Amino acid sequence: MDTQSKNLIFTTSNKPNSQQIQLARSYAEKYNGFYIDRKQIDFASFDESFCFVIEKDGSLKIRWKEGQFFYHPSVAKIKYSSYLFNKTDPLLKILDISTSDTVIDLTMGLASEALFIAAFCKCVIGIEGSLPIYIVVSEGLSNYGYEYEWMKQASKKVVCINSDMREYIRNQSDDSYDIVYCDPMFEHPKYSSSPINPLRKFAIYDPVTFEDVNHMQRVARKRVVIKARSNDSLWERFKFSYTTDRRKSDISFGVIEKR
Repeated sequence: MDTQSKNLIFTTSNKPNSQQIQLARSYAEKYNGFYIDRKQIDFASFDESFCFVIEKDGSLKIRWKEGQFFYHPSVAKIKYSSYLFNKTDPLLKILDISTSDTVIDLTMGLASEALFIAAFCKCVIGIEGSLPIYIVVSEGLSNYGYEYEWMKQASKKVVCINSDMREYIRNQSDDSYDIVYCDPMFEHPKYSSSPINPLRKFAIYDPVTFEDVNHMQRVARKRVVIKARSNDSLWERFKFSYTTDRRKSDISFGVIEKR
């Protein structure tokens, strides 16, 4: 599936209202795609194709023959609720962020962690190399009907950028961000009940390289934090200042301190 294709199709759900049609047309223009009337689309005939669909409530999703992908902040909500209950969070603890920090999330994905982190810092720059994921998530962040005030405020502090992570970070100046965070697709994922399963079709699976890590260190003022499964090869390939205990959790963090 050519998920980076510029020939993006935008349509609506069945029996659309005028607002849906107008919104679908505006998205098609914004992202250099095409608007196609819903009556002309048969998802059952889609093999490797997909399209963007505007729902009755104005939300944007991707649909294909076997599934759909849409923005939802449920994971961020769970993390924040857990933080309020436990007064701590593993990611916040390892990032060690302050309210004045600028964090760059090089692998934004669903933006669950970006939204959560943004509640505790100045802003989060979210980099997403997959155009379909970027479109759904960036529009979702901006237009979702958030239930909680913290989500509304945090969403305003997430800046989404559609760019290849490597290309972007190589063009940044030294010490551009307080903290660099990278959460690449796991080498050994767990597929059961994973909230990111719909995203996998559009995700970028490039492994983190030694050169990537060097640039992460170059642009970070305070530290670099990388997240991976405890059995991923990343832990043997790179030298960290310290890591969380990989014997106690399937998910671990590696930290490279700058000072």
